[in-house]
Amino acid sequence: MKTTQTRLSEERRQRAQATVEKHLLALFERMPMLCGFSVRHDLELDEVSVFTWPGYGAGSELYEDLVQALADLAEERPEVVEVLRGRTFARAIH
Repeated sequence: MKTTQTRLSEERRQRAQATVEKHLLALFERMPMLCGFSVRHDLELDEVSVFTWPGYGAGSELYEDLVQALADLAEERPEVVEVLRGRTFARAIH
């Protein structure tokens, strides 16, 4: 049996994971050209993958918007930082 402390810790992690999923879904909807990105352990963006089409480029503005969105999420919900750290996130296409 799990101890109460372990169970509470797991519940917090699951809530943080759900928060990240919700915010990332909104982020991918808001940025249709964003395919995915990686976050290093120091919370810096490592790689950003975008899908571009002729006549439209995804430049520094997209990168800055992504950085700001992640910073806002981490500031608003500090418990999500550990969920973001060292992960790769990608758009799901069905």
